[in-house]
Parts: sequence; structure tokens; C-alpha cells
Amino acid sequence: MKIMHKMAVLCMIILFSYTAHAQILTSNRQNHFDKYAAILPTPESELSKAFSVPEGGKVKINFGNFSFNGIVTSSIKRYDNLYAVIVKSPDLNNTILTISKRINDDKSITYVGRIINDKYADGFELKKEKNGSYAMNKIKTDDLVEDY
Repeated sequence: MKIMHKMAVLCMIILFSYTAHAQILTSNRQNHFDKYAAILPTPESELSKAFSVPEGGKVKINFGNFSFNGIVTSSIKRYDNLYAVIVKSPDLNNTILTISKRINDDKSITYVGRIINDKYADGFELKKEKNGSYAMNKIKTDDLVEDY
């Protein structure tokens, strides 16, 4: 009986060590945006450009010293107060810019968005700063995009 008990404990130790090893992040993706600052100022006028271009049209959006040139692949009005645009940039290895615009009850506008590419380990996320302006903040997409 003692041998069965020892075998069960050994099996549990092996199982736990295997699952602990499986949780280790083993991404081999490189960073794509190393040459850009961690925070890129983003004027609302630049964000609104994306919503004025029809699907299939070209748009250039400036984020400080970084310009995103691409083709609008999707422009959707989901509700009366929610719009979403997807821009794909062939110049940046098909990196995708997504921007959503919400018109609030008080007629103010809120933007959210990301610049990501599933081939790379970094990207940008649009956030509203404390002073009310918008900025693209660098993120690690390994934390967001899961490989299958």
C-alpha cells in the first residue's frame, strides 16, 4: 500500500511540474515599434480623419513623429452613437489600426483604439490622458494576443 501511495505522490509531482512549465511565456516575436517613443501625442483632429474616409480609401494619420498610412478596410456605424474604423497598412507589414468613436449623451466624443500586428510583440493603445488629450501608449501585445 505504501508503494501505491508513493507512486500517486510521484505522479502528482510530475503533473504539477508539467503544468507549471506550460505556463511559461515562450514568445519569439520581435518588437516592431522600438524606434518610436513610448507615448505618441494624438490630436483628435487626426483621429477624426479615419471616419471621413470611405471603405477602400487611403488615409494618413499622424501620431507625433509616427505616420500611419493605410487603407480603410472597414467603416461601420454600429449604433447611432458608435462608429468603428479599421485601417490596414501595407507599408508596416499589414499592421492594423482600429479606432472606435462613441458620441456620449452630452455630445462629447470618446475615442478608443489600438495599433497591432500579430507578427510582432509590441503595439500601441489609444488612451485619454489626465489633461483630456489623447495619446498612443506603447503596449506589449504578447499580453493581449494569444497564439494557437
